[in-house]
Amino acid sequence: MRDLPACCTDCVFWQTLRGGSDESERDRWAHRTERAFGPWGRVLSDGDSVIGVLQYGPSSAFPRARVLPAGPPGRDSALITCAYVQGSDPGASIERLVLEALADIKGRGMQAIEAFAMRYPDEVDPDERAALGHTLFDLEMLERLGFRAVRSRGQVSLMRMELGGLVPGLAERARAAIGDLRPAPGGAPLPA
Repeated sequence: MRDLPACCTDCVFWQTLRGGSDESERDRWAHRTERAFGPWGRVLSDGDSVIGVLQYGPSSAFPRARVLPAGPPGRDSALITCAYVQGSDPGASIERLVLEALADIKGRGMQAIEAFAMRYPDEVDPDERAALGHTLFDLEMLERLGFRAVRSRGQVSLMRMELGGLVPGLAERARAAIGDLRPAPGGAPLPA
C-alpha cells in the first residue's frame, strides 16, 4: 500500500470528542465503520505517490460533528469530514475526491451528503484553500458543486447536497473523475 500522510493514519479528531492522535483508536473506529458502512474514504494517487485522501461516512460515525459550530449534521446524511491534498493542482484534486464521494454515497442509496465549510477571504487563492489538510472545506467550491448552506455559526457553515437529483452536469463530472481514480489494492477501506 502506498504511504499515506502520517496526519491521516492516526488522527481521531472526527472520531472522538477529545481529538488528537491515537492509532489504536483510529483502527477500532475504522473496523467498526467498515463493518457498518463499507469503505469510508478515497485515495487519489499518481503511481505510488499519494496526491489526496478524503474521509467520509454516515454522520453518526463522527461524534465531533455534533459539537462543531453550525452542527449537528442531519442523521439521514453522509458527512465528508476531512481531506488532505498535495501536488501541482490541489484544487482539482480535492474536487475530484469530493465528486467521487458524491457518486459513491448516491450509489449506496443515501439521500444527502454534508460537509462543514468556511468562506475564505477573496485574496486567498483557490489552490491555497485546497492545499494540504482540511476539516473545513472551501464554501465556494462546495457551492459550485451544488451544496447549499443549511445553517451558519460565525465563519462555519454546514453545507448539504440532496442526492435525489444531482446538479446538471455533475453526474458526468463525477463519472469522469471516477474513471481517473484507482481503488485501493485489496478492497481495504481507504483511510483518511
